[in-house]
Amino acid sequence: MFDLLNRLLVWSNAQTIRHLGWIDRITRQSPRLVIVSFLALVFLSVSSLLTIHFETDIFRLFPADRPAMRLLLDSLEWSGGANQAYFLLEGDPAVLPAEASRLAERLRTLQVDGAPAFKRVVYRIYEESEAKRFADLVAFSAAHPAAFVPLNDIPALLERFKPKAVDQALDQLTAELAGSIGASGVGLSLADPLGLRSLILPRLKAGSQALDMDPASPYFLSRDGRVLIMIAEPVKPVQEMAFARKLVAGINQARSGLPVKISCAGAHISAVIDEAAMKYNILSCILSSLVVVLGIFYAVYRRIWPTLMIPVVLAVGVLLALGTAGLFLSSIHIISFAFMALIIGLGTDYSIHLYDRFHTERVAGATTDQAVSLAVVDTGQGLFTAATTTALPFLALGWAEVRALSELGLLVGLGVIFSLYATLFLMPLLLRKTDTPDRLYRALPGLGLVRLWRLAGQWSRPLLWGAGGLTMLFFLLSLHTSFDGELKNLQPQHSEAFHAQELVEQHLNLAPKSLLVAVDGASQAAAMQQNLAVEALAARLAAEGRLQAWSSLGQIMNRRADQQQIVARLQGTGFRTDELAKKLYDKGFSVASFESYLNKLRANSLTSVLDESVIIAQLEASPLRGVVDRHLVHDRSGWHSLTYLYFKAGQLDQTGFVQELHKNVPSARVTGTDLVSQELLAAVRRSAVTGVSLGSLLVLALLLTHFKSLNGIVASLGPVLFGAVAMLGTMALVGMKLNFMNIMVLVTIVGMGSDYGLHIQHRCAEGLTEQQEQNFIQAARSVLLSALTTVAGFGSLAFTDYGAMSSIGWATNYGIGFTVLAALLLVPATLRLVTTPRR
Repeated sequence: MFDLLNRLLVWSNAQTIRHLGWIDRITRQSPRLVIVSFLALVFLSVSSLLTIHFETDIFRLFPADRPAMRLLLDSLEWSGGANQAYFLLEGDPAVLPAEASRLAERLRTLQVDGAPAFKRVVYRIYEESEAKRFADLVAFSAAHPAAFVPLNDIPALLERFKPKAVDQALDQLTAELAGSIGASGVGLSLADPLGLRSLILPRLKAGSQALDMDPASPYFLSRDGRVLIMIAEPVKPVQEMAFARKLVAGINQARSGLPVKISCAGAHISAVIDEAAMKYNILSCILSSLVVVLGIFYAVYRRIWPTLMIPVVLAVGVLLALGTAGLFLSSIHIISFAFMALIIGLGTDYSIHLYDRFHTERVAGATTDQAVSLAVVDTGQGLFTAATTTALPFLALGWAEVRALSELGLLVGLGVIFSLYATLFLMPLLLRKTDTPDRLYRALPGLGLVRLWRLAGQWSRPLLWGAGGLTMLFFLLSLHTSFDGELKNLQPQHSEAFHAQELVEQHLNLAPKSLLVAVDGASQAAAMQQNLAVEALAARLAAEGRLQAWSSLGQIMNRRADQQQIVARLQGTGFRTDELAKKLYDKGFSVASFESYLNKLRANSLTSVLDESVIIAQLEASPLRGVVDRHLVHDRSGWHSLTYLYFKAGQLDQTGFVQELHKNVPSARVTGTDLVSQELLAAVRRSAVTGVSLGSLLVLALLLTHFKSLNGIVASLGPVLFGAVAMLGTMALVGMKLNFMNIMVLVTIVGMGSDYGLHIQHRCAEGLTEQQEQNFIQAARSVLLSALTTVAGFGSLAFTDYGAMSSIGWATNYGIGFTVLAALLLVPATLRLVTTPRR
């Protein structure tokens, strides 16, 4: 078995050398064929790239088939929240309503491509134009108080029908009609002469609010009066980016010149703003990192043509990667496009190693062809294994259930492979074309690596023991690493949408945390009936102090059992409709003006038990139809009765609640930020563990084919272990958390980190002591520069405003920094300890 494995390893190495020899031969003998072939591949890749759609929706990065995430997306679709625009006005409470009116008028008249931009714009509980509908609702509720009056207000309701209370109500009615209450006020008074609306409207108003608003204000005004919210519904969905961009431009013009601060949020605004922010961050990072990378390369090697070839190699690698990805993907999230920054670092690595070896051989007296061949065939073996060990862990993520990881893994893996081949084919063409036999090559700077080699030899045991101690220390620190499951922290931290979200949390949220429970049914009655158990559970939790608030249709209207209880009490009041008519006449009112109300009472409306569908239909026809829309939804799949729960952190055990809910209502679905985060964390953890495990196995297999001894494998993987543990420990030390994006850096460390030890081990494992030292200087210089270019490329994302990319950048900086430090110190220390120097 061992002999078979050894023969397989020998055959694999031979095939790699043969493949690299073919590349060296074809670039030397057929340069035009190479150029034409690459141009054809680039053309095909660009054609494929043009078919790819780039997305910005953060939710599309994660699996939508998980229960909590699915319900969250469904709720956004049901409520229209996925397409609505929100405007938050901050300022003096005395001027907010007037300024809101001005903004609303501008938005209503705003046009995009000659058509109105918004279907509706609202900032009041109900608009004056809907006064008639509101009066109809008041008339209905006044005639059927059992449908709306809360059970704990039954005593107050019964008091209203006593003779003395009736007289007081009619006296109040006289005062209202005599005052300046306007046409809408007159309509409400005539619809409800007994003033029962004071017992009903607070309940309806409270149920219509998803936010903590001032109950005394007719506007969507925060309880502290500092923030007024306006909701507008665009005529087109967010997916039409051309419309969204024009809409945002129109919004910016509409809110200019107003004396209050106006923040915008919503899918249209976020899509445009986030798209602009992400493009700016990604492009600025790519350009700045490219400049830094080229500067590092030129500062060390002082050759202009190889420096200028690097952007060509990178461009070819990125285009081929995107073009190939286009064969498998119809769309790519713009965050995944940040892979270009990583390719800048990795792609430059191969150019550095190849050119460094070429330069070193030319200094030693080799001809151009000899130097190029040694660089391609000998150094190419290390590059081939390094690129494969980097690419395969990333490609393993291509099967991840989390789109954010699968796309990034596929693009980086393909980018690494194509960048390697672009380097192996194009850089030799350039070197053979631009180099001349009489060109003088000076020795490259040692960068202090000679002292590092000697230090590792003199202090090899203390270095290794010290590294072991540090690994244990970082491991203990890493146990305190926490996970940030807040999706909002992945967004641009200084964007307007992020600021608006913080305003809502500070001024308008009913509680810091919330849950949504959905009960599905084939009919409206079935969904409402099943939701009774959810309402009972919510009522009990609220009574026990485990909820701040909750809302459902059952909280704003009475079910049949409750109506029957109220009706039974009303039947004992002895109230007579004819007596009310006589009192109206005696007090000088035109009885005919109240005939509609009186006729309902004569039809026994006070003692009628209504079907719930009748009450719901009346609410839907009123300005408070949002109450129904928010709590009851009908779509192609059926009816959905929704209940909202609000609570503080630590107030409600969400896991226990979900278990109890499913015990009482097995078919109920539940979602919330924490539950979605838990689902995504589980999916990301599975993807990351699978990627790291599979990637590690593939790396180990490749290292077995490259090295014939265990020492080589340990030298390659030792820095990886130290770098990964040190990265996690440092993150815990500085208070940085893992999140759904930066967790993939662990895969990066496994792939890239093994390269550093591999290159040093490959060049220094054999030879005389003096030759080992020179080989170490050459290999370590390439490794050090490669790490610097990787940090300049991918690590530059740390300074972006986009939380997702910034966290990846910082994690990469920590991981790569510790890994290269371990490779430069521990690999030579291990070599000096386990090998016997030959002189």
